[in-house]
Amino acid sequence: MTTLEDDDDFVPQRRPHLMGPAAQAKALAEATARLAARRQRDALPHRIETARLVLRAPIRGDVPDLVKLADNKAIADRLSRLPHPYTRADGIGFVEIIAQRPDERPYAITLDDQFIGVVGFTFNEGQLPELGYWLGEPYWGRGFMSEAVKGLIEAAFATQLFPRLKARALASNDGSLNVLGKAGFVRTGEGPGPVGTNKDKPTIFLELEQPKWS
Repeated sequence: MTTLEDDDDFVPQRRPHLMGPAAQAKALAEATARLAARRQRDALPHRIETARLVLRAPIRGDVPDLVKLADNKAIADRLSRLPHPYTRADGIGFVEIIAQRPDERPYAITLDDQFIGVVGFTFNEGQLPELGYWLGEPYWGRGFMSEAVKGLIEAAFATQLFPRLKARALASNDGSLNVLGKAGFVRTGEGPGPVGTNKDKPTIFLELEQPKWS
């Protein structure tokens, strides 16, 4: 009698996992969505220059300024995913882990080589790419956020892979809604925030369609 201990070449036989047509169609759709999102992310340029700013990948050298600016309750209260207090560990985690994820494409916003904020896209499976951003409080009121958002959107549309984008902002966040309005986003609905620290807070949902002439 042969046992597992007696025969090192024994390989247990697994029954093949059979998928029905509906499950196969769902799996194919999910795989296609993942590939499309990866294509969109990878098609974005590594560096975007505007009149006053440079958008580039976050680097370890940004961490001191990142922590100094992000550790601000006035900013954290407006965002769904920014921890408060914001520590050096959070900054390193953002640069070395979050920024490297296949479903994220953040850019450091820099002014004269100085880190001043973040703008980028999140790619959730089966959804439109979602624009997100924040700017250090010392730089508010000078048009930098609108300039960065416009630069990123133009770069995305230039790839011809971003037919539509989405964004959201708290209903009380007039500054962010103004930035999105200037960029051409149109309100598509209102309701409770879906995730994070802003979950269930009154939120405005918006979308932007690529202009036919771009």
